[in-house]
Parts: sequence; C-alpha cells; structure tokens
Amino acid sequence: MTIAERPPAVHPHGRIHLVVPKRPGADFDLVRAKLEGAFAAHTHDVVWHVPDQRGDIVDLAVTAVRAAQADAGLVVAAGGDGTINAVAAAALQAGVPMGVIPMGTFNYFSREHGLALDPEVAVQDMLRAMELGDMRPVQAGFVNERMFVVNAAVGLYPRLLAEREKASKRFGRSRMVAILSAVWSMFRPAGGRRWRVILRTHEGAQARQEEHLVTTLFVGNNPLQLDRMGLAQAQSVADGGQLGLVLLQPQDRWSVARTVWNAATGQLARDPAVVSMACAEMSVAPASWRPAQVKVAFDGEREWMAPPLRFRVHDKPLWLVTRTTLDRDPTSAPAAGDVAASPLAQEVPAPEPTAPPAISPLPALG
Repeated sequence: MTIAERPPAVHPHGRIHLVVPKRPGADFDLVRAKLEGAFAAHTHDVVWHVPDQRGDIVDLAVTAVRAAQADAGLVVAAGGDGTINAVAAAALQAGVPMGVIPMGTFNYFSREHGLALDPEVAVQDMLRAMELGDMRPVQAGFVNERMFVVNAAVGLYPRLLAEREKASKRFGRSRMVAILSAVWSMFRPAGGRRWRVILRTHEGAQARQEEHLVTTLFVGNNPLQLDRMGLAQAQSVADGGQLGLVLLQPQDRWSVARTVWNAATGQLARDPAVVSMACAEMSVAPASWRPAQVKVAFDGEREWMAPPLRFRVHDKPLWLVTRTTLDRDPTSAPAAGDVAASPLAQEVPAPEPTAPPAISPLPALG
C-alpha cells in the first residue's frame, strides 16, 4: 500500500450521511434512539440511509457516498465490521473519506483504530476530527474483486458464519450467542481440502508455491485480532503492505478443543495444528479436484467465487475521519483471554464490489 494524496476535504459543518443496517436479532429502534441522542447536542444535518432489506445496504452505501461527495458532507457507517465494509468499499472506489460509529458485536475495526465505543463519545470525536480536517489512512485488503477491512477466509469459516447468523435470528444478537454458536460449529465434523498456495512475502520478492491440507484458510487484515490470538504476523500487518495468513489443519475433537482454547487465550502461535505467516499477495486454488466455485467469507459476508482466489493489499488506502495519530484506549480492546478476539466470532456484514486494484499478478495456478 502506498499513501496516496488525501481525498477532498469534507465541509467542517457539512451533512452527515448515516448508513445504519437492520441486522438479524438487533433492535433497530434502540439503535436509532442511541444515534439520535448522540447527535442531539450538535448542529449538523443528519441524513439517514436505512435499508429495507439486509442485502440493500450495498446499493444504499453507494448512494450515501455519492450524496456525501456531492454536498461535501461525510458518509458514516454506524454499525459493526460488516456495515463498515459496505460503506468503506464504496468510499474507497469513490475516493472519499468516511467516518465510523461503532455499534457492532465485536467492533474489530473500530477497536484497532482507537475509536470510542460509546456512541455519544464516538460522534463527538468524529465531528471534532471533521472540523479540524483530521483523517488517517487505513489499509484495505482484497480477495478477487471484494474488499475486506478485517479478514477473509475459505473452508470451515464461511459455514461458521452462516450458523452464527441463524443463531442470532433465533436468540438475539449478542457476544455470548456468537461465541457459543462459533464453538458449536468448530466441534462439528469438518473435512479438509488441499490448497495450492502461491505467495510473495513482500513486494518484489520471488513467488513461492506450497501445498497445505487445511479445514480453514484465514487471511487477516486487522492487527488487533491477530495480536489477541497471539500471532506475530500482527506486527507485519500493522506496519503495512502485508496480510496475515493462518492455516488450520484437520484434527480430532479433543485437538479442536485445544485450538479453541489457544485462540481464546492468545496462544494460537504455539498450536501444532496452526501454520501462520505474513505475505504481500497470494493466489490460492484447490490442489486436486477444482470446483467451479468455492465459498468465501469476507468481513462476515459470504459469496461464491471462482478459483484461483487472489488476496492482496490495495495500492491506495481508505481514509478514515478520526484523530491523525492512533491512540488506542486499552479499556476498549478485548483482553488477551477474551474469546471474542478470535476469528470464531465476528459481525455479519454486506460488502460492495469495487474495481480490482492495479497490481502485478502472481503466476497462474494449476
């Protein structure tokens, strides 16, 4: 990723174009009341963009970004990592900055970037940064033509997300529901698949090819999440230009229990079933029988994609309206023993297609 020129500045007192999802198991009236209360003490005009259906948020995010661009206002994602993904993809494609009000289940993106988790404080901080013209570049990852700000994965993980969404609809949206659903999914039988991986560890490095038999291939773009799992690749991602790759090998139920515990306690690097590394770009495809499509999860959304899957860092950053220096609040981040910090628990989102970044392609697989 190269730090591009800053996008056009937003008007210090411009309109706020607020994108708010309707999520399974969530009380939308409560969310709206919190946000209205947060903006009540400020004079900014707020335009609400609320989808009728969950899938509508992709088009709605594009509409909100265009409206903010037209009136020099600010587009804001009020939700979790999935909502941020939808707005961020549209904002990146249009080359405009965005704001975030954390209102998700785990808020990995917001925690990583030091945003206040209280809506009123988050709004106050964001509007202050807007008035000062403060913004910070954020690395964006891509899998094929889909953007991800937190992670992307194939294998067991997409199934885990689908089952967690069903649990949220039935029991309500909460951390405990997400965690228990994820752990239940991990203990169900899961077959492995052999993947052929071609990767470059850094820009300009020679590509190398490997094969791995795994149940899950997980690519992280969030240093906080990787750090809470105890993976050294967190620092490589934080430094910029690289993604963290985690490979989980097939194992019996007792070994799965060990892996879940290690992920929850920040000791995943010592787990014998886990292989992890950092890379600048990577191309992945099944090593033997190659299906026409494989299911991919990215920031919680699930989509069928044709292999090979190409993971890379976008050559331009997303611009986040916030303090220019990163100052994480240690009380807002999960403790090392917080099970929510593992990739077993994440918010369910909706992404936006964007133009693929201009990069030199890896050698073809197969």
